[in-house]
Formats: sequence, C-alpha cells, structure tokens
Amino acid sequence: MKLSKSQKESLMASSPVLWIEENVIKNEQGTKIDFYEHLFQYDIYEDLSPKQVIYKPAQVGFSTMVILKTLWLANYRDMDIIYTLPTANDVKDFVGGKVNRLIAQNPILSEWVSDKDSIEQKRINGNVIYYRGTWTQKAAMMVSSDLNAYDEVDTSKQDVIDQYSTRLQHSKHGWEWYFSHPSVHGNGVARFWDLSDQKHWFIKCSHCNKKQYMDFPDNIDLEKKIYICKHCKKELKEEDRRVGEWVKKYKDREYSGYWINLMMCPWVPASKIVHDYQTKTEEQFYNKVLGLPYSGSGNVVLEDDILKNLTEEIFQPHDDNERIVIGVDTGVKIWYVVGNHDGLFYHGCSDGYEEIEKLMEQYPKAIAVFDQGGDLIYPRQLREKYKGRVFLCHYSVDRKTMQLVRWGKNKESGNVIVDRNRMIQLIVDEFKDGRIALQGNKNDWWDYWLHFNNIYRKREENNLGVLTNKWERKGDDHLVHATVYYRAGISEFSKGNPKIVYPNSQPWFSRGVVMEDGRHKINLIKDTYK
Repeated sequence: MKLSKSQKESLMASSPVLWIEENVIKNEQGTKIDFYEHLFQYDIYEDLSPKQVIYKPAQVGFSTMVILKTLWLANYRDMDIIYTLPTANDVKDFVGGKVNRLIAQNPILSEWVSDKDSIEQKRINGNVIYYRGTWTQKAAMMVSSDLNAYDEVDTSKQDVIDQYSTRLQHSKHGWEWYFSHPSVHGNGVARFWDLSDQKHWFIKCSHCNKKQYMDFPDNIDLEKKIYICKHCKKELKEEDRRVGEWVKKYKDREYSGYWINLMMCPWVPASKIVHDYQTKTEEQFYNKVLGLPYSGSGNVVLEDDILKNLTEEIFQPHDDNERIVIGVDTGVKIWYVVGNHDGLFYHGCSDGYEEIEKLMEQYPKAIAVFDQGGDLIYPRQLREKYKGRVFLCHYSVDRKTMQLVRWGKNKESGNVIVDRNRMIQLIVDEFKDGRIALQGNKNDWWDYWLHFNNIYRKREENNLGVLTNKWERKGDDHLVHATVYYRAGISEFSKGNPKIVYPNSQPWFSRGVVMEDGRHKINLIKDTYK
C-alpha cells in the first residue's frame, strides 16, 4: 500500500530511523547512514529516553548520531537544545567540520536550517540548537533549553556542566544526555553511568551458541590477533560480532545507559585492538579503545594513601613562638589547614577570616599562604596587616627555571608562584610514602580525605605535543589546594622535607573536640595538651 505524504510524515515524526531511511540521510563524508555495519547503533538512534548516558571509545560515529537526533527533535518535538563541547574552539571545529557538512550533504536538513544559521546556533522550525563550550560560566547562563546534550563530558569543565542543568528548570521536558569516552571512576560520564541500566551488547558465538559481550582480554587471542569466543575459544566471525542485542544489567534505573567499545565494531580487526594494546598507554587503551574509565595506580588518591598517615603523636606546638604554616583556599567558604614541619594537626572551614586571624595572633611567628584568586580583597588586607607573614600564591609553570616553588623578591615580595600539577603530584607522592603526618584519628580527617578523593590525574598533550600529567577535580577539592599552600610555605619556612610517619600500633588516642556551628572541631585552645 502506497503511503500518503502526511502518513509518511507521521511515521518520520515517530522514528528517527524511519526519517533517516526515508530521506536517505548521509554522514558528513557523503556516505549513506548504514545500520548493517552499525547495527549496535540502531536502538540508540531510536532511544528517546529523557535521561541517557553512553560510554564510548573514539571514532564510532556517535557524534554524527547525536547531531542527527538533536536536529530531528528540534523539528518534530519542538525542543530547544543546548549541545555542549569542552571549549569554544571545539565548538567552532565541531560545527564547521561536522554539523555544517552534515547539513550540506542532506537537502532535508538544508531546508530545515534556513534561518539563523551560524556557528553558535541553528534554527529549525522555530526552535534553536545552541552549540556552547564549557569553560566559561557566562556561556551556561544565557539561554534556556528542553534538552542538554553533553558531548565529551570528561574533558569538559564539570561545574559548568552542572550550571547548564539549571537551564532546564522551566522546561516541561528537562532531558539530559551525557556521552564521552570516560576518564576515571566517579568523574564525568561515569557519575551517571552508575545511575543507569548499563546495557551491554550481547552477541552469540556461531560455534557454541553461547551469548556474551565483547570484553578484553577474554575475547582476543593476542598471539594470533583474532577475536575468540570467551567460552569455546574458537574464532568469532565478523557476522558473530555484527549481530547482537542490548541487554540491561539493571532494571528500573533513571538513566538509559549503553557501553560501546571498539571490539563491538565489525569493521575494526582484532589486529588493531592488539596494536593499540601494545602501543598506547594503559589509560589511553581503556578510555579510547575499550570505552571504560581507568583508575590505574597513581591516577586516583585512595583512602589508605591519606589515612595511613594518621598518628597519635602530638606535634601541635606548645610554644606560641614556634613556626606554623597555614594554607588557605578562599572563596564562598574559607578552607584551611594548619601544620608545621612534622605534619598537619588541623583542618577547618569557616565563613570568614576570624579563625585565621586568631591563629596569626596566637602564633606570632605563624606564616599564612593564601590562594590569590578566590578573594581579591581580604587576603591582600591581611598581607598589609601582617607584613612578612602573609603570602599570596599564584599557580603558574616557571618555564625558565622549572622551579616547583618560587618566592617573589623585591617588587614581587609577598607573592609565591607554584607549579600546580607538579606540587599536587608531590603531595600525593608524599602521602603515599607516609611523609605527611596527620595528627588525630580517622574521624578527624575523614572530610579531609574526601577532598583528595575528588581529584584524579589524566594524561594530556600540552601546546608542544608533549604528554603531561594534569590533576582535575570531580567535586570539592579545597583542602587539596589548602595543602598545596601549606606545602609551599613549609618549603621556605622549615628545616627540611616532611618526615616519614611510622604509625603506632596502639589504638588511636582520643583528643578533646569542641562543637562549632554543628561541626566537630579539633580543639586549638593552647591549654588543650598541657
């Protein structure tokens, strides 16, 4: 039976795949969208769940899919959409290199996008798709949305991603889609994967008929460089890998989740997987090939890395004239750590600077190192009030001398420059080596450890194409930076490097605590330990 134009339009409005087939939609290279080789993509194209999350490797055509789905939703579902990428330059390259080329290859899309066509936005049938970066708060606050599609979540700025969520508040839809090659557990796309039904692509071996999903190394013979069945160990045919079905790991989850890896792709030979395994870093292999988060040794800070440094030894000074160093991270709240050469004996959080001033008065030889950017006024006032005792810390890489810490002289007196990533790495290494003692017990330092739990290390190329380590955050990390400022102060105003902690086998001693504003606080009153 021949369908009328209105019937065809009704079908296309109900299914992105039918719309693609009816209009012979091509990708940006001019090749027809084909589900024969990309059968695992079919269900994802059709999935219109409001909340979606996808683990994906590099180069599987996923961005093309989301571009087409968002254009379809804008036209047929009257949705305004925000499509985010990490940076403004990424937006320019993405829209110019993919979106505009897709539109140019497909007459129906050129017909849709006839008004207000720019790099930043596309207007379709009265609705708008905004393309935005994530490295400025301003970009997240300018427009409202019905759907936010977050591309490359893990290389985006996480707090700005959260800001974009507020643009959905007045929408009757409020959809959010997260997709990226993941970095580490607990960050970026992985945060939402844990809330999803975690669908895996199950195939059937033509030899033993056992169902399985493609995984490494179980489905690879590294010597023969072939795909094998993880059960009977015979070689999997390309057709075995091509045909499959998505199976939920969990039911009744908020997010519809899919895990894609290159081993699922029929056009990717096993030899490429083996080559990547042998030539890429373990982190790159997990993230870009397997589409999985990587938490290898050194990339995250474990609970034991910090809390093994607990000691019952009391090294908080009894003499008010002893030197202590206060590291302060400023902002909406004031986060700080207090310690000396022997280690840290206190950390705290306050609404103002009264507690810092009390310490400066109580210990006349105390040194305070402040974050120079969080609060531009009060730390500078304190630097004038306590001349020679308060310093402002700037994060910068000293490319001339490669110094980790450089203290300002003459006109720069009162400033200190710290290499952020190298200093964080030093502190993490010193904690792992047991070189920064923490006076107290687990309860005293649990919130402190949580801030270190919110940082992770990733490898990325710098402007010179050299791979470098960079420490990123996935939540509050104020006490990490307060520790950086403390450690910078210790490097200048102490007799050497932190000492090694030898934990006592006896039970942790109980120290007096006081309650302030509902928070447990180690008592800093000088009579406490007399």
